[in-house]
Amino acid sequence: MEFLDNLTSKNSQSEIAGGFFESIEYNDEKFVGFTYEVDYNNAKILTNDKWKLNVKGLPHGTFLIAIYNNELSKYSKEGILLRVVDIAKIPQSSMIIEAMIDTYMEQPEARKNLSPDVYTKNYYQFSGLNCRILGTFFFEEKELKFGTDLENFLGAHKYKVFKPSNEQLAKIVNSKNEKDTDEINLEVKIGDLRYSSSKSYTLLNQGDYSVPVVIKPNDIVARRTAFFGMTRTGKSNTIKIVMSAIVDLNKKFIEHNKTKQLTTESENFKKAIGQIVFDINGEYTFPNKQDVGSIYDKFSTNGTVIRYSVSPKKVDKYADVRALQYNFYNNSMLEFTFDFLCEQLMFQDKQYVSAFKNVKLFDTYDEDDIEKNEKEKSFYKSNRLRKIALYKCILYRAGFKVNQNYKLYFKGIDGASISNDGISIKDADKWFETNYELMQTVKSKSTSLDVWDRDYEALYNMLLANRGGGYKILLEYSKLHSTNGDSDYKIEIDKLLREGKIVLVDLSSASEQIQKTYITRLCTHIFNESMNKFTEDIEPEFIQMYFEEAHNIFPKDDKDLKSIYNRLAKEGAKLKLGISYSTQEVSSISSSILKNTQNWFISHLNNRDELRALEKYYDFGDFSDSIMKNSDVGYARIKTYSNNFIIPVQIKRFEV
Repeated sequence: MEFLDNLTSKNSQSEIAGGFFESIEYNDEKFVGFTYEVDYNNAKILTNDKWKLNVKGLPHGTFLIAIYNNELSKYSKEGILLRVVDIAKIPQSSMIIEAMIDTYMEQPEARKNLSPDVYTKNYYQFSGLNCRILGTFFFEEKELKFGTDLENFLGAHKYKVFKPSNEQLAKIVNSKNEKDTDEINLEVKIGDLRYSSSKSYTLLNQGDYSVPVVIKPNDIVARRTAFFGMTRTGKSNTIKIVMSAIVDLNKKFIEHNKTKQLTTESENFKKAIGQIVFDINGEYTFPNKQDVGSIYDKFSTNGTVIRYSVSPKKVDKYADVRALQYNFYNNSMLEFTFDFLCEQLMFQDKQYVSAFKNVKLFDTYDEDDIEKNEKEKSFYKSNRLRKIALYKCILYRAGFKVNQNYKLYFKGIDGASISNDGISIKDADKWFETNYELMQTVKSKSTSLDVWDRDYEALYNMLLANRGGGYKILLEYSKLHSTNGDSDYKIEIDKLLREGKIVLVDLSSASEQIQKTYITRLCTHIFNESMNKFTEDIEPEFIQMYFEEAHNIFPKDDKDLKSIYNRLAKEGAKLKLGISYSTQEVSSISSSILKNTQNWFISHLNNRDELRALEKYYDFGDFSDSIMKNSDVGYARIKTYSNNFIIPVQIKRFEV
């Protein structure tokens, strides 16, 4: 990870402030023109071809500084920061066009020689630029400060406009507001300033006007961050850099605690920030041919990364990969996993499915009824355990794998006994199918009660597919199961995150519905645990969540403001929960989440509908045309929490 030294020290701020204006104002080579119209939001500039060539061009988005001298005080000098957003017509524009056309029409020989006389040429070279006013650089107690508006402006004739050189640009693009009061701050290089897709001037002049741009990891932590752009435009690369920056922030926390000899009980103790990636495509968790490396490749050696996967093959292939499934045959988790399975069938309205979801496998009311005698209680318990065995046979038919020596223990019925030593699930499946008709008529010897009831009917309809697809409707959910999943992964992952670990959750082999199921359950658990701490006046740990392909996960509208994702967006900050999400379309994310997003990383978008959705936020409208035209990988427009304005950046490449 590449760091930048602090731009200034407190002791030298006033000297640098003065030098900042002087180095711009007295450098005629950087002069680009005069203002001829100024208001609180915009400025129009008269420029000239010669001045533009002197500064290697003025592409769209260029930062300029308009300076005037205030005769009242040496330290009242101010510089207005401008961004070039369009051309502007000067009053003489129509006359210049008319003169050129007359020349071409009246003098055909001009086609061979396009150079007019000196006076005419000078006249033709003038043109106008329209600029957005981004704010003001000024002195405060002899220190250079930046305000995001104009307190006042003078007549347009007072201003001279300059294109800042690299030295001034480094201060401009990396100026931060003072929102962050944390004593531990870090600035990490995210890339280099880049005004345009064309790089002819930059290449010819060894990087003039291309300076390193830094971000503060503290801007990302516990806040909402969006990464928008078409596929393969660098969103994942940027997220990996952001994650790496937070890892380095954690290192500073460790140094801080060691230096001050702090313990976890100290108020000033800095806990490491946990990070979790819901890895839809597996590119963070495992190496792939398209990317240089994964997050796991970079940080696996220091023991801070833990991998989970829904793929049994990957769990078997990699010794460190943990199963992200439950063991649906585990008796200690049976009620939970049954409810979990029923959740997946929530929108299945078939009658036999509804009956299956309403089976009372865990209802012990009759077994505990004090009015019933011991024989009746024993009957109800045996009957319930038999139903559980039948349910497990349904899972077996639906492809839920089982260990080779796994046995079921339940009592048989009159005319079809079962060994007390148990029975393999394969034989149990055959037993239930063989005794289907007998089960419907048999009675208990000890109580004369009927064995058969509605629960058996519902379970047999699933086992034998008497109605509809039966057990086949559960086939796709077999990926939720693993014989290795004997612990609750939600509790395990939450604990790891609160210890400051990076957790990579590989969901690449799961269906879209199952992916959303896992993500929603994990997010809900983490949110609830943090909320419990908050309500008990315990400081929650910092946890950062990353959502790939967020359009498949987040709501598209605000109909359900109580959804976990809307709650994370609105309440996450107080719980120290940050969310970072990436997708191709701005319009695919609910406005409630977008309105609460503080950090924006925007690469190429290819249609006007998405641009219109984006233009509602900050001043991204200034970049609409370039966002649509430029599809260069890693070329992004960035607005972070502490940045005062949007910066066009060529994101650096993530390296292992």
